[in-house]
Amino acid sequence: MTLNSLNFLVFLGLVVIVYYIVPKKFQWAVLLAASYGFYLSSGLDHVVYILFTTLFTYTAGRYMQRLRNKQNLKIDALGDQITKEEKRELKKEVAKKVQKVQIITVLVNLLVLAAIKCLNLVIGGLNDAFSFFKWDASMPFINIIVPLGLSYYTFNCIGYLIDLGRGKHEAERHLGKFALFVSFFPSITQGPLFRFNDVGVQLQQPHKLDYNNIKYGAQLILWGFFKKLVIADRIAPVTRTIFAEGFDYTNGSQIFFGVLMYSFQIYGDFSGGTDITRGAAQMLGIDLPVNFERPFFATSMADFWRRWHMSLGAWMREFVFFPIMLCKPVTALSKRFRKTFGNHAAKMVPSVAAPMVVFFLIGIWHGVTWQYVVNGLYNALLISSTVALTPFYAKLAKWLRINTETFSWRLFQMLRTFTLLCISRIIVKAPNLGEAFKMIKTMFTSVDLEFLSGIDERIFTYGMDKFDFNVLFVSIIILLVVGILQESGVKIRESISKQNLVFRWGIIFVLLAIVIIFGVYGPEFDSSAFIYGRF
Repeated sequence: MTLNSLNFLVFLGLVVIVYYIVPKKFQWAVLLAASYGFYLSSGLDHVVYILFTTLFTYTAGRYMQRLRNKQNLKIDALGDQITKEEKRELKKEVAKKVQKVQIITVLVNLLVLAAIKCLNLVIGGLNDAFSFFKWDASMPFINIIVPLGLSYYTFNCIGYLIDLGRGKHEAERHLGKFALFVSFFPSITQGPLFRFNDVGVQLQQPHKLDYNNIKYGAQLILWGFFKKLVIADRIAPVTRTIFAEGFDYTNGSQIFFGVLMYSFQIYGDFSGGTDITRGAAQMLGIDLPVNFERPFFATSMADFWRRWHMSLGAWMREFVFFPIMLCKPVTALSKRFRKTFGNHAAKMVPSVAAPMVVFFLIGIWHGVTWQYVVNGLYNALLISSTVALTPFYAKLAKWLRINTETFSWRLFQMLRTFTLLCISRIIVKAPNLGEAFKMIKTMFTSVDLEFLSGIDERIFTYGMDKFDFNVLFVSIIILLVVGILQESGVKIRESISKQNLVFRWGIIFVLLAIVIIFGVYGPEFDSSAFIYGRF
């Protein structure tokens, strides 16, 4: 059952009805039953993994909390008999025990994630090495099922354990309510990632039927369907053709066309899926974190990553980026650089070290291949170099007398960022790393204006005809207009709700008609799975 299916809409409708009919103290149980029902629809084997992660993380969390509770009881029992120094030492001792449990449980969760996603890739690499050295040995591949939403619920559990270790919340005592936090069905396949002390608490609270939640949630779902069915799935045949192994990459304009289409496809697919997720949750009274904020308006790669997959970025900042920046080896090296090279060089140490690790991890999160590793390092270098060269850029702009407050400068920054992003997309989308480098070179050295203009009509032979191009063009204009309004601070759904009845419902029915008439779906269409659905 995919998020963009009629089955999901029917399922969601039934869940919403039951959710608001039952007594409020049982609402969490309805969500838990719905979440496991949704998860079971992907296959019975998948449930084993999420059950293990849930039970293991829950047990570890309860044990960590028990250590803290014993400490507090001991301090209370001793009362005035314990000195401040003794109390401090006792807390340090317990904190070390809690930290050991936290480290072990986080590592186990990460090892399960790595084993499922990476084991066969490692085996393949070893077999290639054995073959290269002509060793008479080979390792058989293991048939491992990659469960639905593995990375999302694993990262949520790791965040829960780290926050618990930091004392940001107490361990959840109710196993069923903790299981709901891990498996909440709208977010299990597409994210966003969230924290226990935010969404986990919301899931346990009673919620009254609110017309605005139903209305805004349904509108967000419709907008997600528009992005997914009208834009992303319409483009899918083009990107499958152009990025297929064996494609002739001698025409740079074809490559540019392919990566341009892929950029719109992946945005429509991923942000559309997240809109459906957030809309479904809102209908149930749950506010999930925003995951996208108009990334194509980004003026730098750092700005792009602040706008794209924001929940993953926030997770990485909180649990990887800041700990690396503040760790002793990095701060010690930074002090050495300050003495030798000055303050700016000292700032560069954490500004380079942290992004390198973060984007390396983001790269292998997407896939354990050289393409993803190289792409992660490519993004890290761009972001780090921006920090390093900021003073130089400021002096250069002043010397060239560039007014950096104008729209033309912002437009230049957006186009520059999009070009760098296209290179990043080619690195991961090409059949292999070698082909990626060839494609990037060809894209900048071979221009075919007849192809791009459509004069010779070759552009219509990659899976979209003229009709599809017209639909896509209008759809992207709609996307652009909405983005400009949102970038200007306009809240679209709230603004629509303030309009007259006829105009308000007219907008909704037009968008619904566009999805029904121009959406790519039906029994004859093999609908594209969500690109991020198996992460």
